[in-house]
Amino acid sequence: MKKILIPTDFSDNAWDALMYAVRLYDDIRCTFFILNTFQSSPSNVTNMMRKERDTPIFQYVKTNSEKELQKIAHHLNNHLLNDLHTYKTLSVTGPLITIMKQVVAAENIDLIVMGTAGATGAKEIFLGSNTVKAMKHIDLCPIISVPKDYVFQEPEQVIFATDFKRHFNSIEFDNLLELQSIYNFNITVLHILTESALDVTQQQNKKALQHFFDKKNVVFEEIKSDTSVAKAITGYVKKHKVDMICLLNYEHSFMESLLHEPILKKISFHSAVPLLIVQV
Repeated sequence: MKKILIPTDFSDNAWDALMYAVRLYDDIRCTFFILNTFQSSPSNVTNMMRKERDTPIFQYVKTNSEKELQKIAHHLNNHLLNDLHTYKTLSVTGPLITIMKQVVAAENIDLIVMGTAGATGAKEIFLGSNTVKAMKHIDLCPIISVPKDYVFQEPEQVIFATDFKRHFNSIEFDNLLELQSIYNFNITVLHILTESALDVTQQQNKKALQHFFDKKNVVFEEIKSDTSVAKAITGYVKKHKVDMICLLNYEHSFMESLLHEPILKKISFHSAVPLLIVQV
């Protein structure tokens, strides 16, 4: 049983992310935890939060959260009939990332699926601020970020972008290979050349990865680029009709460097396809 957490603010993008997750794992037995968090006050002080529970504003926000989640559950249970899928709704007061971390731990969540833009739209931002926070602060739980207005299609071509600078563990590819077993898609291990040649460590890591991926419908490709790595990946995605990008997020990784930049500077890597971010 796969357990998938899907936070929602009831925006169109959150709905798109939910629909993407449901369709992506159509043939897998799953429990989907659909989470809405709310606060009627910006205060994070515990005693203040206790007091606000008795206010009319709090009761209104709480009731609205529960009603909207009920609408989602009703639609899923009546229009997306799938004996393999179970849906659970969670309406919880508190900061989103804090509550997400609690749910991930309490329910042994295997995967988080999030939209990249919330109710405010922010279409040109690389990732929504909540998605970025989740990637920074929720450890050891993979995240799929789904672009605004993305329409599900069965993945045929997926890239795993890497610089070969760290040793890989097989568990890091569990979600990617699970999806490949479902859709039999091609995987391209893509390295953007930013150096004249791979050093000894990179060569060893590449060789180990080639051995791991042997007979798994995987090819290795290197491309030179006179622009940033982010733009190079974006260009490759457009040219080769890629359906998903997989990245590892670890200290000093390419993904980490993006997460620590001011968010508006990430526009150049606005992904048109879902990202599978593996936290390692």
